[in-house]
Amino acid sequence: MGHRGGQPRRFHHEEESPAAGGVSPVMIRTGLFLLGGLGMLLLGIAVQPRFKSTTVQPEEQRVLFPELSDAAKAASLEIVSYDDELSTLHPFKVVQSGGVWVLPAHSNYPADAKEQLAAAATALVDLKLLDVVSKSPADHETYGVIEPDPEKIKPGMTGVGQLVEIRDGSGNKLARLIIGKEDKRRMGGDGFGRTLRFVRKVGQDPVYRVEIDTSKFTTSFGDWIEKDLLKLSPWDVRRLGIEDYALVAVESNGRIGVQLDRKHRADLSYDDKDAKWSLVRLEAFDKEGKPKEEKLAEGEELATGKLNELRNALGDLKIVDVARKPSGLSAELKAEESFTNDRESVTSMQQRGFLPLKTGEILSTDGETIVGMKDGVEYVLRFGAATTVAGDSKGDDEDGKKAGDGKQATGETSGRYLLVMARFNEGLLEKPTLEPLPEAPADDAKKDEPKKEGGAASEGEKSDAAENLKKADEAEAAAQVALENRRRVERENRRKQDEYDDKVKAAQKRVRELNGRFADWYYVVSDKEYAKIHLTRSTMVQKAEAKADKSAGEPQGSAAAPAGN
Repeated sequence: MGHRGGQPRRFHHEEESPAAGGVSPVMIRTGLFLLGGLGMLLLGIAVQPRFKSTTVQPEEQRVLFPELSDAAKAASLEIVSYDDELSTLHPFKVVQSGGVWVLPAHSNYPADAKEQLAAAATALVDLKLLDVVSKSPADHETYGVIEPDPEKIKPGMTGVGQLVEIRDGSGNKLARLIIGKEDKRRMGGDGFGRTLRFVRKVGQDPVYRVEIDTSKFTTSFGDWIEKDLLKLSPWDVRRLGIEDYALVAVESNGRIGVQLDRKHRADLSYDDKDAKWSLVRLEAFDKEGKPKEEKLAEGEELATGKLNELRNALGDLKIVDVARKPSGLSAELKAEESFTNDRESVTSMQQRGFLPLKTGEILSTDGETIVGMKDGVEYVLRFGAATTVAGDSKGDDEDGKKAGDGKQATGETSGRYLLVMARFNEGLLEKPTLEPLPEAPADDAKKDEPKKEGGAASEGEKSDAAENLKKADEAEAAAQVALENRRRVERENRRKQDEYDDKVKAAQKRVRELNGRFADWYYVVSDKEYAKIHLTRSTMVQKAEAKADKSAGEPQGSAAAPAGN
């Protein structure tokens, strides 16, 4: 029994043990696991762009664009990107024209482009190839370096790169590069912490691997312009005027006309010492357009948070697009008589929601906001018609593709036309308090001087003469004090008046400078910005029980105004 009972154990042992010249099943399974792992590794390598580095040229021959030795030579930059989802090309260009940087695609709007272009050009100056990864045109799609050429691009094509072209002032091409996919593999210490891309030169087949920062080649409109449109500090806002009206179409005798529908007007002031808004005046308009002053109802109060938000938004007002206005409008946005008779010019304004009147005034479809500053400058913002603006290529604009941010499925941003002008309002400046001038001293000190007559004077006469002389000296001293006091008041009044006059001149100069920027342009702000700076009675007033945090919306920083303001 013991012998037979041991047989199964021997048979089992023989099954796990290799036969003469055989292989253990455990080793077979282990081998299968190893082969599977190797297969996964090979699959991972297969899905990555494959390249075989070749021996590169000497240092001086590795520079891709030797002609671009100095970023200052760059006089234009063109970037062409491809939207895979929409199968469309997005060209962007900034050029130097007449000594000024402009954006041709935006009616030659001035570009704050000197530093931005220098950064883009510098990215290509001395750009060196690290490896030659391919010399075959068949690999261009794999590395994403197909040229974004409308003659060559077909719907559904993949592997299209971004074209960057830099020219000098004579139009000579200093650099033309197609930027492809990012090489995300880290080849030991060589690639650690570096942004590596596959690129190729336009018109050439070799594909290179380089280190390059592609963020320099932005096509966002906002990255190339002066970001601070109004150039104002929220801390300096003292007054707000909110004109809530609308232009509505009406039919009369078979003809379509426009009628002004006025709703409310509010004047508000801000006390920076108490950090508090006050309602100066509130008017409502009846159907005939006649104003009637009204007060806040019981249980109503100003929506401090909304008013502070408006003020802060003005200090950082962003635009998403511009369009050039027709000629004939003055810097103060007054329509000349010849302008109102120009059908094309009037149509241009009407299409954007603005109506020039024969009186020279301009009305807008959605009211206006008037902003008074402590330096005497007053901004007038008129809100026109709604519009849409094409987003940046591949949707990488500031708002991205987040729902609710005004970003449409087609890459468009919804916004509103805006007319801006500045004017001087003397009422915003605190007028100097001049002291009344003291009366000038009477010149009668000599009246009591002793008379000099012939003959000897008696003792009484001498005494009187001495007394008169003393009075004369005292009168003269008093007159001198009065004169100095008068001169002091005159000097102080003159100083105060000069300071005030300087403020007036500075404000008038600033108005001219601002209108020099605003005069030629319609601006477009996003709906998000529009909602902040366009208030109505219902948005600037709230129920008293819904207490708002008085600090909400305060300008960023400490509670005290920044130094220098």
